[in-house]
Amino acid sequence: MMSEGDSEPVRGGSLTKLDRFWLETARGAAKESVAALEEAAKQLISVTSLLQAIYFAAISFSDLKGSLAVEGEIRWALVLLLVLPIVLWLASLAFAVLVFKPETYRTNLSSPDLARSMYEEIVGYKHRQLQRAHLFLLLGFVPLVVNIVLYLVWI
Repeated sequence: MMSEGDSEPVRGGSLTKLDRFWLETARGAAKESVAALEEAAKQLISVTSLLQAIYFAAISFSDLKGSLAVEGEIRWALVLLLVLPIVLWLASLAFAVLVFKPETYRTNLSSPDLARSMYEEIVGYKHRQLQRAHLFLLLGFVPLVVNIVLYLVWI
């Protein structure tokens, strides 16, 4: 993959149909990238919200209060472990929502370089927020699995 400063040398001669196809495909992908990132963020918000609802329901219907009858630091560690998936999933939701946060970008529509730079900045920002949202979503599964194992062993 090439970095922003790299450029592939342009071949001489006329473009083939396949060359035109790939150029049009790249143009279309560039145009649709913001919409694709926003659609992914919407799906991530739905999945994370569903996971939180299921997790809350599971906790509500289980007898965790009786199981947390231990005293001292162990009890607080167990409570923290139970709450940790929710905290991580809330962080995931926060980052996913940031994909939709309106920002002000300076550009000059008469300058292709500034327009490209602005578009790349928008896509970069949304992509970083979406990557963070995915990371926290996945991190939420680690304490969830630990909680399930502890629940099955302890209770």
